[in-house]
Amino acid sequence: MSIYLDEKNPGKHPPFDDASPDIVEYVRYLEVIAGKSANTAFSYYCDLRGFSRFMKRRRGLVPADTEIKDIDPKGLDTAFWGSVRKEDIYEYLYFLNRECGNKKSSTARRLASLHGFYDYLVNQVSKLTENPTASIKPPKQDKVLPKYLTAEQSMDLLESTQYQSDFPERDYCMVVLFLNCGMRLSELVGMDLGDIDLEQRQIRLFGKGHKERMVYLNEACVEALQLYLAKRNTMEGLNPKEKAVFVTRRRKERISNRRVEQLVTGAMKEAGLKGFSTHKLRHTAATLMYQTGNVDILTLKQLLGHSSVGTTQIYTHLQEFQVRAAIEQNPLGTVTPEKARLDTTKRAAGENRGENNADSMDVEEAASPMEAFEGAANDGIRVDISSMTGDKETV
Repeated sequence: MSIYLDEKNPGKHPPFDDASPDIVEYVRYLEVIAGKSANTAFSYYCDLRGFSRFMKRRRGLVPADTEIKDIDPKGLDTAFWGSVRKEDIYEYLYFLNRECGNKKSSTARRLASLHGFYDYLVNQVSKLTENPTASIKPPKQDKVLPKYLTAEQSMDLLESTQYQSDFPERDYCMVVLFLNCGMRLSELVGMDLGDIDLEQRQIRLFGKGHKERMVYLNEACVEALQLYLAKRNTMEGLNPKEKAVFVTRRRKERISNRRVEQLVTGAMKEAGLKGFSTHKLRHTAATLMYQTGNVDILTLKQLLGHSSVGTTQIYTHLQEFQVRAAIEQNPLGTVTPEKARLDTTKRAAGENRGENNADSMDVEEAASPMEAFEGAANDGIRVDISSMTGDKETV
């Protein structure tokens, strides 16, 4: 039985039962009681199956030279989980780093899966009395600044969606929503027609953990949606009962995450943009809003749908933008020295003071103050879309 999720309907999946009974029960608890999404539960499930394989080899339950991927994760009972010690956990983290090449963030997530599993066994169902992960802290994470597009690169991407796409109204609209609303890929793909209220200029999104939030639409988003929906609603062969906002051109069904990634990647390539993923458009929206929209960190947290302000803190590095501008706007920033008085190198060699002026280099004028990205937040990021409003035939 396949244990992988259908990305279009992740909540409708076969039971996760290719693991020990305690793990299966824990994953059911995550989905039903704790209210975690199917994707989150599945991630924890995969992590715990991986730990099961590692522990089977560590305890000699399989030949020492058995590949981890070939080990059956089933067959471990509650007594086995109770026998796991802190040193086993540390050895597993070492294995993830040295043999699997996991990044610190991936290792931390797998440790979080173990924390949750043992907390469940000890505190939720009282099957164990000790938690071997209780005092183990995740590896200290590297502070990596989010990668994002500049305003100019964003405009180039929007231009690209109009000319390289076989469904420009749809692709342009998706990129506009990414860049202006900062929504996740899964949130955009999961949008239904009933979630859009153009009159009130807002969209209802369902984020991680089934968390609902309202995102307000600026003029660019409203215009792009109106243009796309007019085209979508006249598509030949589209089922009138289809509720998905974004659909495929051929099959007339909800577009998949992978297809959106392919379309955005293609548009970026045509725009000459390399090294950017679809998720970077979310970072771009947050960055541009923080830089130019006078948005505080708590407002940005709500807009992005973060459960903790700590997640949103990655954007606080953008304060450097304002700091640089403030320094450059200092009225003393253009004061230049009397070079002949300050350059004492030649004087020390016995040369005349007046000779210093001839050989000294001019001091460059201070750079002009940095200017914030122009364009009111109410207007949004968009380009001229008049080319899509004519009688052009869509292939």
